[in-house]
Amino acid sequence: MSKAKTYFFAASLSLILVLLVFRIFKIDPSLPLNYTGDAIVHYNFAKNIETTGWWIFNPNLGAPTGQTLYDFPLTETAHLLIIKLLIMLGLNWYEGINTFFILSFPLITIFSVFVMKRLGLTTQVAIPLSLVYAFLPYHFLRGVNHLFLAGYYVVPLAVYAAYLSASKIELKWPTIVLFALLIASSGAYYTFLSLFFIILGGLLAISKGWNKKLLLNLAKLPIVILFFFFLNYLPALVYAQKYGPNLNATVRLARDTEEYGLKIAQLVLPFEDHNLNILNKIQKRYMSYGSAITNENQYAALGVTAALGFIFLLFWTAFKPNLFKSDKGTSAKLDLLGLLNLGSVLFGTVGGFAVIVSTYINPTFRSMNRVSVFIAFVSLVAVGLILERIKSHKISALAAWLILPIALYDQISLGVMQNFMKNPEEYRSLVKYVDNVEKITGDNAKIYTLPLGQYPEGVDKKMVRIALLTDGIKWGTGAEKWRAANYWQHKVNQLEPKLFLKEIIEEGFTGLLINVEELDAATLAHIERELAQRPLQDSKKEFNYYDLRLYSEFNTIPYTPTDVFYYISGNCLYDQTSAFYCIKSGRVEFENTSDMALTKTIEVSLEFPGGVVEKINEKVTIPAGKSHYLINKEATRNVFPTPINVPVWPVNSGYPTFIIKEISLQ
Repeated sequence: MSKAKTYFFAASLSLILVLLVFRIFKIDPSLPLNYTGDAIVHYNFAKNIETTGWWIFNPNLGAPTGQTLYDFPLTETAHLLIIKLLIMLGLNWYEGINTFFILSFPLITIFSVFVMKRLGLTTQVAIPLSLVYAFLPYHFLRGVNHLFLAGYYVVPLAVYAAYLSASKIELKWPTIVLFALLIASSGAYYTFLSLFFIILGGLLAISKGWNKKLLLNLAKLPIVILFFFFLNYLPALVYAQKYGPNLNATVRLARDTEEYGLKIAQLVLPFEDHNLNILNKIQKRYMSYGSAITNENQYAALGVTAALGFIFLLFWTAFKPNLFKSDKGTSAKLDLLGLLNLGSVLFGTVGGFAVIVSTYINPTFRSMNRVSVFIAFVSLVAVGLILERIKSHKISALAAWLILPIALYDQISLGVMQNFMKNPEEYRSLVKYVDNVEKITGDNAKIYTLPLGQYPEGVDKKMVRIALLTDGIKWGTGAEKWRAANYWQHKVNQLEPKLFLKEIIEEGFTGLLINVEELDAATLAHIERELAQRPLQDSKKEFNYYDLRLYSEFNTIPYTPTDVFYYISGNCLYDQTSAFYCIKSGRVEFENTSDMALTKTIEVSLEFPGGVVEKINEKVTIPAGKSHYLINKEATRNVFPTPINVPVWPVNSGYPTFIIKEISLQ
């Protein structure tokens, strides 16, 4: 079989299998594969691409200023470009996401076959084991919720790069650039873990003897990966430099690394609702009696095939059995695979070395259970190397192909498919409700949403799933967390209902959509009494829509939009009630929506350790567009303790030197 035919056959078979799985579990790929949770965020990215050409902006979300997502940086440029291409080819936003997920199966299969063949496996062994790898429980469990993690096709490439480093094989520059570009453009987690694997391979090479030339050669690939990663991350860095960092957006706790760490038991045990009742009972016993913390870490389940390879590699690393005495090449490969396997466990497991990194350096990479997809690949390669030791190539190939259906039956079950749409009628009902809303909104509609969201986390995702189904309406939902629109919404939401309605109508909002399950019942009742109108409800009575135009006319509320929005950025963290705790400096960011410079009076109340209060009352000229007002207050002998009412205080950031208590712009 030629190379092209090999990859075409493998890709075609994987595509047929995933569509067959969808059919068996009655999943309709012509509808969103999942329309809840984090899946909404990925559909939002695609909707932005469809609307503006790229994932960062959407003028129809995050009103009154529009949605900008730089504070949630993506380095998955390769994935996003594929989605953009699919949309350019005529698919809509959810079809583009669905198709990307489906195409991730043949992509992973192709990359896996490519690497397995270069690690010594024959085509007839590499193809079925690559299919086993593409159909890991991890792939389905990540699904559309963790879409970019589901596109793990660079993982085999990272293992191959580690093998080349360990083998002291000097890579040519075109190969280095290609490998680095793919790895650095497939997400921060896979970039970080790929570097970890490549460095482990390099350390193995150094342990056998080293010189300056070897060190230089080993350093080339990691350096180029970091360079391309920096380029992918650069837009977010530039945005933070220009408009101030948003420490309130995505701060992580060091202890999260313990909570979301890898658990060896979850690697080898079956996933819930397994097809075999006996394995299902084994899993449920662990969940009932042995598992203290269960979250996405349970997605690490390898399946029986990879689990056997995982256990074998641990045995190989610990005891070095003379199983392949006559084949030093296989032994050397198993040595490397064993090192990568053990290194992954020691680093990613609960209480492992990753916790030290999180505690003393940076806690960004907290979900180390995700290293399981690397463990799965090295484990399956080990299974392949064992099969290749069978003297008859026909028997080894037959064994590999016999493993495939067994592995698929083991790895794909009702529990594994839990993150896909179970009730398409619910989605269709939502579409019908949105159609009814659109019929009564009129032209130039702008809809405010309650309760206040903290996008892309929290209840706001439930409102965004409504907004994504429209094209000509502007929505308050989806505002960038604690930037201009979200801060304005936060202030407005503090008002009593009559003033709240007046404020949003003056800003141009013509409708109000409320998630009645999430909003405080007393607040909802007060708003309904004030509006005195019957809302348009969906079939589940989860959402209430109110047309504000009649209320506006009756109360003679004019359209007087805000000319300057403002918010706090820089080294300041919000305490979720009224104050920003700042470390040496903070910034008041302005967004002047007019086309001329405006003179305003800024009033700020600052508090310092010991109860000292300082008032700032100053006239400032705010140019059109974006600008800022800097507040610098160097540390004195006294500082505030880390505030307990700030949800997450960044590691190694220092202590607050002043508090912004009140701020207004007149």
